[in-house]
Amino acid sequence: MVSATKLFAQSPSPHHATGEDTRARLLAAATEVFLEVGFRAARVQDIAQRAGLRLSAINYHFESKEGLYLAVLRHHADKALAATPLQQPGVEQPVRARFDFAVSALVNRMLDPHGPSRIGQLMLRELTNPTPALEVLLEHFNLPQAKQFLTLLAEIVGPAVPHEALTRCLVSIFGQCAVHMAGRPMIKRLAPEIFTGEDVLARVTRHVADFSWAGLHAIRAQWEKPDAPG
Repeated sequence: MVSATKLFAQSPSPHHATGEDTRARLLAAATEVFLEVGFRAARVQDIAQRAGLRLSAINYHFESKEGLYLAVLRHHADKALAATPLQQPGVEQPVRARFDFAVSALVNRMLDPHGPSRIGQLMLRELTNPTPALEVLLEHFNLPQAKQFLTLLAEIVGPAVPHEALTRCLVSIFGQCAVHMAGRPMIKRLAPEIFTGEDVLARVTRHVADFSWAGLHAIRAQWEKPDAPG
């Protein structure tokens, strides 16, 4: 079996670098199948057929279904980091602008149907029906991103807010973004206008950012009171 950490954390070897078109077709087909039926129900025969390739191509490039799945996760994690980073490198901005930028990145990762990455949908499947790949995904993608976001939130709320409360703020922000993805059918029944129009992503981003910004300052005020707990 392929080493999960090695495959997820390292760049493809020269062996894997050959036949990039074949790899790309397999990754695209596998992404569709894994999102449709999940890792366990996915059949490598179906993936190869959808890619228009022989089954042996999967074994040659990825060694196994597990190896292909990990490569799919790594591919989309890398795409997300490149296309929607949490901060703009080399750009000095006020904290509110940096916060808005980070929220926009989260919303786009989870909701943009035309974006280059499907990491949000893949992560949702992993959380609801976990495989051994979940720990690898958490270690190499989610936790580093969460720590980066926590650093930004700590700057906003100040030193009086304890780590537990700070982490709850992070979970609340992530949750708002995730529910727009996972709860889309229900939301469309309650308020179809939320997902109507060409500026859906911008409107969701604006709401999550404004709502969370107000909440963060409320938390800061709560913990900076003279009679704050602890």
